[in-house]
Amino acid sequence: MGLKEKIIDQLSMLISNNVIGDIQYRNRLNGFIGELDFKEFMALHRPQLLYLDGGIFLPTIKDSSYLDSPVYFTVTSLPTAAYLEVYKCISTINCKGMFLLQWDQDEIENWPSIDLLNNGQKLLVPRFLISRYENDEFIEVPLSDFLSLFKIQNYVYTDRVPVKLKAHFVDLLKRFDVKPLLDLYLQRVVFDGLIGFKCERGIPSDIDQIIFSDKTEQYFFLEVKEKDLSKREPVGFGMDVPRIIFFETLQKKTGIETFYFVKQIKDQISRQFVNWRFISISDFRTHCNTTVVEGGTGMRSVNSNNPTLICPEKHFGVFK
Repeated sequence: MGLKEKIIDQLSMLISNNVIGDIQYRNRLNGFIGELDFKEFMALHRPQLLYLDGGIFLPTIKDSSYLDSPVYFTVTSLPTAAYLEVYKCISTINCKGMFLLQWDQDEIENWPSIDLLNNGQKLLVPRFLISRYENDEFIEVPLSDFLSLFKIQNYVYTDRVPVKLKAHFVDLLKRFDVKPLLDLYLQRVVFDGLIGFKCERGIPSDIDQIIFSDKTEQYFFLEVKEKDLSKREPVGFGMDVPRIIFFETLQKKTGIETFYFVKQIKDQISRQFVNWRFISISDFRTHCNTTVVEGGTGMRSVNSNNPTLICPEKHFGVFK
């Protein structure tokens, strides 16, 4: 088995052991594919931009939300210097700790295989270089400084996803290059492997990607989703209300605007690509309907609520 096949197989295994069922597995993998397609598109059509891996806000107390004293961390192969300005902006949020976990692609052949989930299935795990952001600089610290912020709880990992479904997504992921697959896999090694369901945690929220434009000399956060048009009026694209509030709070505290990119697909069955669409979160909020509707399941239980606002299609630009 080659490196790409091994990474895809182990990514699938990580996710299938960290979701509550096959619906959530399907939603997560479809989300990954949308993000990978976006990275591929941007690399081809906007190579002049500086791209940074986005980070994750993860509260350490059960049921706490997004920005309730979370741990913020980024998994990347980029140098710490690339993140100094962004972390300075994010440090205006009351985080329990801010970390950068770096990995070295040149050392892949020496990565050990470790049974992180204690279920007999081994995963490739690099030696992460851990840096904590404090007083406008990154300071190298042991991995324990990061992991000790999460309380271990009793949990037995169980794979609830049908083999046929996993094989379907493994095949879909094979068309992507190794590097973006490694970026995704190693983020999940940290989130689902080193932390995972075995640690007490609140509701996470992430930044899909961060870009810096030399033209405007500004950073922007990016949110990427794969969606078809809503089936009800107004016809457009939705976002769940807590997510909107999250990005509005981020902008208020950090001064960094978020742009919402939608990989528009024809329907949920064929998932045929139509266009890339985009809008700023500020404009989304300005033009969205005021009636809250019930959105999709996402990573939640099918019995949970997902309040969503819809912004009409005409307010989204076409990104080419």
